[in-house]
Amino acid sequence: MRERLLHAPAWVLGLVNGSLFGLFWVAWTRYGESGSWTAAVVQGALMGLFFGAVMGRVQHRQQRGVREVAARSPGGLSKRVRRAALRGPAPAEPALREAAHGLVLAQLTQLDRQRRWGPTVFALVAALSVFLAVTDSPWWWLAVGAWTAAAFGHPWLRRRLRRRAALLRAHPGPETEVGASA
Repeated sequence: MRERLLHAPAWVLGLVNGSLFGLFWVAWTRYGESGSWTAAVVQGALMGLFFGAVMGRVQHRQQRGVREVAARSPGGLSKRVRRAALRGPAPAEPALREAAHGLVLAQLTQLDRQRRWGPTVFALVAALSVFLAVTDSPWWWLAVGAWTAAAFGHPWLRRRLRRRAALLRAHPGPETEVGASA
């Protein structure tokens, strides 16, 4: 599934994202705001279309670097590559380590592009959610927590990926280890 979505065209990503967002919007409008089913479905369809049209293109563009890494990697984005990019000791296999390093750098590139405006937007939406929680519905406190976590999580994830990239880049290959012991 992950590989298919990685190589999917923008319209497919838009359809998946828009459908999920539209369903969420229907549920929120119907149960969170106590709206009618008709209003919930119409709003969900319109918001899903808009969100899908925007996010399909954005996600397709953001995944460009990851697609390039998957094309260079012998096993694509196998479970081993994804695991090595996220956690654990640096793999001894040079091809696996290089693919994991490339994946980390591709993810880091996207986060670096958002380094100034990403956490700021998350914090502003958290502030708006506080206002809505106070004036409208206590359910908005859930959004306050989520947006605040995103605002603090963005720079934390950038730091974590930088450390992971340094570990994967600096790890000596098997040929270096053999040469060091001689």
